[in-house]
Formats: sequence, structure tokens, C-alpha cells
Amino acid sequence: MDLTPEQLLNGIRNSIQQGVPDTGIDILRQLLSLPHAQTDSLGQGWEEVMALALRLADEDAALGAAHRLLDIYPNNGRYALIFTERLSRVGRSEDALNVMGQLKAGMTPNAAIDHLLGVYSGHIGKLGEAAEYFRSALSMKEDLGDSWSNLATLGRIEAKDIPVLERLIEEKAEHALPGAAYALGEWYHSQGEHAKAWDYWTRANEASKRGQTFSIDEMIAPNKGIPEADRRIWTDKTPLQPKPPRPIFIVGPPRSGTTLTEQIISQQKNVGAMGETMLSRASTWPLGNLGPSDLEKVGAFGPPGVTWERLGAIYRHLASNRTQEKPITTDKGAILHLFVGALARMLPNAKFVWVRRNLKDVALSAYRTNLTDGNRWRHDMRHAATYLRAFDEIMRYWQSQFPDRIFELEYERLVTSPQTNIDQLTRFLDLDPIDASKIDMGASNVPTASFAQIRSKISAKSVRGWKAYEEWIAPGFEN
Repeated sequence: MDLTPEQLLNGIRNSIQQGVPDTGIDILRQLLSLPHAQTDSLGQGWEEVMALALRLADEDAALGAAHRLLDIYPNNGRYALIFTERLSRVGRSEDALNVMGQLKAGMTPNAAIDHLLGVYSGHIGKLGEAAEYFRSALSMKEDLGDSWSNLATLGRIEAKDIPVLERLIEEKAEHALPGAAYALGEWYHSQGEHAKAWDYWTRANEASKRGQTFSIDEMIAPNKGIPEADRRIWTDKTPLQPKPPRPIFIVGPPRSGTTLTEQIISQQKNVGAMGETMLSRASTWPLGNLGPSDLEKVGAFGPPGVTWERLGAIYRHLASNRTQEKPITTDKGAILHLFVGALARMLPNAKFVWVRRNLKDVALSAYRTNLTDGNRWRHDMRHAATYLRAFDEIMRYWQSQFPDRIFELEYERLVTSPQTNIDQLTRFLDLDPIDASKIDMGASNVPTASFAQIRSKISAKSVRGWKAYEEWIAPGFEN
């Protein structure tokens, strides 16, 4: 008997409550496969479907749910905003820009719309247009902090802006912080006034973490539990057969150079760059959080063990859909370092690029950037040191387990001797040679905080940038 959309939605809810998220994903996909005419009865219930899809780390399904909402309510500006945000999350910022442009044409001037037009323009490399949109948004809503921080990312803060930014910060305008403080920090950094820059970045970080609870010990606990469990995994000696697409995972903490590395690799037309995804999470849901108790539940420590082939098939299916079936894909998901072992076992043709950068330069870059709250380690140098060292520790473990499949790429060497290091990288990845002098990243889709910096030629100007802030950074790294 065919289930109704309402029954399928209830099935997704129950799957999450019962702790079987992989079943929830299957039901979610079944719901999305139904004709629109059959599922329109859900109406605003598609909002819940989208929320559940995000809980299941299935961003493509969340996009599908957002699209259904917009189809049912085509004149609802809020759903258009949701839809464009989801488009951007799966690397379709140009489509998001087009939808947002249509929305702007039919509405009275709106600061939020102009801000998002700036964001999506920046993602696809239209930096001049992005700056104009951010300025337009601020002309309507002066305290729009994220527009200020994006202008700073573009290097478009001007002397005339400084009194405005200082006033917004002193007034503690709700929408201005922390973006305005990040912007002012960048201005003083560009002027070589490092003490003032650090002061404003600190204000921004304090504003970002206000009201949030955070434990660095809890955050890095999986870095120890996952290797412990991995050592006990029972493995069938029958090798899996490699199947397309061939994944390349680019692993590194935020601000370490993973975006640059992905953009270099994706210069080749047969490579589909996916950017930051949660496909590793969506495809490994049966394994829980990959710790000892979760793997014990699924019988991973003895025969018949984990059906790695099935998990790999899920990943390959999701990656093929995302990249229109490109034969090679890149994935630089933010928490890939936790999944290296699982991904290596379920995708026998996968290779990993571990991008390493001086930890203090990473900490500085993260401290001065308006990142999402998932990176709360960055607000304190001691937490940054602990997190980044734990990151290195788990990657050293994976390197010992899969020495032939992990390439260690040093950021400093890459930016000082690009051609030599790109040649080594492409040989390891079995890719055609790439001429470093012809790399063009101007039109790439980059939906991250690196959208402006990545447009310039490969440069070593940020190497050892932390030395200008040594008196504030070094104490956190002393232990």
C-alpha cells in the first residue's frame, strides 16, 4: 500500500526519534520522489521536512524541500530567501543570485535582499557588484554587521566608514556586532596598527561567543574516541571494487588553505568541486558518531562487520547527483578529519589531501574572520591551540593507517613554490598536469569566507602573518 505524504513525514520523525537516521534518509528520498501534485497537501509542512533533512545532514534533500515550498507559495518572499540560501549551500550560488534578483525586482527596497545579492555575487567572483550590493544594504540598514564584515573581506572599508563603525560598536547595536568589529579590526590591520586591530577582533570574538556554552574538551573528545574504535574494526579481507566517481577529500581546519587546494584541483574539467558538504555524515549515519559504543551497536568489531560497500554506494550516489556525474569529485567538508577511516574503507579509490599550515597562522586567520558558530574554538587562543593540535593528532593516526592514500600538502610550500608542489599533488592524485601560471580562480563558485581572497593569484603574503600579533597569540600555544 502506498503511503501518503503525511505518513511518510511521520515516518521520518519516528526514524530520528528511534535513532535510525539512515532509515529516515530513505523515507525522505521516497517523499521527495513523489509528484508535486501529490505532495502539495503538505503545504507549510515542507518547512518541517526541510528541518528534518538538515538534521539528517542531507543538504540536497533540504534544497528539494525548499523548492517545494517555493512552488506552493511562489509569492512568499521568505520562502524565496530560504530557497536561495539552500541553493548556495550546495554550490549553486549563480542560481541563487538569479532567484534573488527576480525577488528584488518585485519588491520594495530591502536591505536583507541586497545583502544576499552581495553574498551570492561574491561567491561567483563578481566582487565589484558584491561591494555595491553591500553598500546599498548598509544605506538602508546601517547596523547590518554582516555587510560590514563582507565589505572588509573585499578590502572596501574606507576612512569615512571608521566613525560610523566606532559609533555602532560603542552603542553595542544588536545587528552591528560582531560584523562591525571584525570590519574595524581589518581596517586597522591594513593600516599596520596591530594593537587596535587585535582589540577590535577581540571585541568581535567576545560578541560571537556571548550567551553560548562551549567546552573544548567535549569538542575534541571524538578525536580520541574515533581512533580507539577504529583500531578494533573487523575488516573483511575481500577488497571492494573501485567505482565512479573517484573522490578526492581535502582535509584541514578552517583557514588552512583547503579552498585554495580545491580550486587548484578543480581547474581540470573532469573534476566536480563540491566544496563543503555533509555527504560523509549522510552516508555514514548507520555508524552513528563512529565512537566505540556506536560501532559496537552495529557489530563493527566482528564478522560480518560493516557493509562498507553499501555506505560507499550512498556516498557515490549523492556525489554524482551533486556534480552532474563528473568522474572525479572533490569534497572538503568541515569535519572530514573524523571520517577519514570510514571513507577510506567504503571508497577504495578515494584519496585524501591533508592541507597543513602553521597553526598560529591558522589561529590568527580564524580569529579575524566572521565564521559560523560551529567554529567556536577560534574565539580563544588556548582553545584554538588545543583544537588544532588535536586535529593534527587524529590526522597523524589516519596517516599511519592509510599511508599510501593521504598526501600531506604544506600550505607554506604550496604558496612559495606553486608549480613544484602542484606537480607532486597531481601525480599523487593521478590527475593531468596543471600549469600554475595559468590557474584562473576568478569565476569559481566559493561559498565560504574565502570568496574574496581566493580570486587573487597564489601568494605567500600571509605566511608567518602571526608574527605581527605574537604577543597575543603565542601565550595560548605555550603548553
